[in-house]
Amino acid sequence: MSATKIGELFVLDIDRKTSALVTQSKRKSVTFDIWHRQLAHTGAEKLKEMIMHGLVDRLNIHRDLKLDGQCEDCIFGKHTTHLYTDKGDREKEVLERIHTDIWGPAQTRSAEGSLYFMMIVDGFFSYKSVAFLSTKSADATLKVLKAYQIEAEH
Repeated sequence: MSATKIGELFVLDIDRKTSALVTQSKRKSVTFDIWHRQLAHTGAEKLKEMIMHGLVDRLNIHRDLKLDGQCEDCIFGKHTTHLYTDKGDREKEVLERIHTDIWGPAQTRSAEGSLYFMMIVDGFFSYKSVAFLSTKSADATLKVLKAYQIEAEH
């Protein structure tokens, strides 16, 4: 391996055929599926290529050079989410519905003594506000909500 300096950076010249993978089977040969998992879910074709070119020391395969079925982790990794299509009843005015979340306590108090923070989001126009609280008591949160109401109405 060598490097060429370009400006302030060094670009590595790597020969893909000589790059080594640091894993091996020390005891006995194992199945293709186990190697697939141990090598970060490498695709079957790439794994076969590694075996054919001897790119991994002691990569001993027990049985066939194929995956037994489909890898559940790979299936979940490729799964895409489906958009939520139900429009539901949207808010039609400011403060019709607000969403709140209180986080804490923090391990360390803030400079102003807060251990919690409260996120408030208006459902109509998605205005977000964060308030810092020293306690999450009903009085403290109600005070923040009243201040948010005044701010949102003006």
